[in-house]
Amino acid sequence: MSGSYLKRTTAMVLLVIGVAGASSIATSSLVGRFISPVTITETMTTNLIGIPFNSSVYLSSDVGSCKGPAGYVPCFGGNFSQAEVFNCMNTASLPAGCTTSVVSSSNPQNYFQITFWYPYVGHSNETSWANCIYKDSGDPGNYYGAYCIPISATAFIVTEPAPPPL
Repeated sequence: MSGSYLKRTTAMVLLVIGVAGASSIATSSLVGRFISPVTITETMTTNLIGIPFNSSVYLSSDVGSCKGPAGYVPCFGGNFSQAEVFNCMNTASLPAGCTTSVVSSSNPQNYFQITFWYPYVGHSNETSWANCIYKDSGDPGNYYGAYCIPISATAFIVTEPAPPPL
């Protein structure tokens, strides 16, 4: 056979995760070489259901514009697609909590450490809608209430009502 015949197939997978307040669509493509090249497009829609407030802001990796007395602190923004994902659901439920670093998406020299306890209710600085608390390296003496939303069996994102509480 002097020439080769390639067949291109496109498949779309739609995954809907129900957790309301916001929606996000993420699209990714995968091209593989089997007998014929195959293109797979995946679309994921997340509907956040059960958030105890109407409008949300999300803890993001946009580090640098938010500062506390000892350094950078969490920034919250309205773009769901930039929400920082914390892959430590199991350790967040332990007494020591989940401690991780959040590194700026635009400047890796800007970062802070943050510790979450989730689920957690009843802390003295926690508002009535909060289901988790956190403290960070930029404001180490304070604990803040937030609303943590599980997005998988091991991961969660963090939200607050918009505008953030003072």
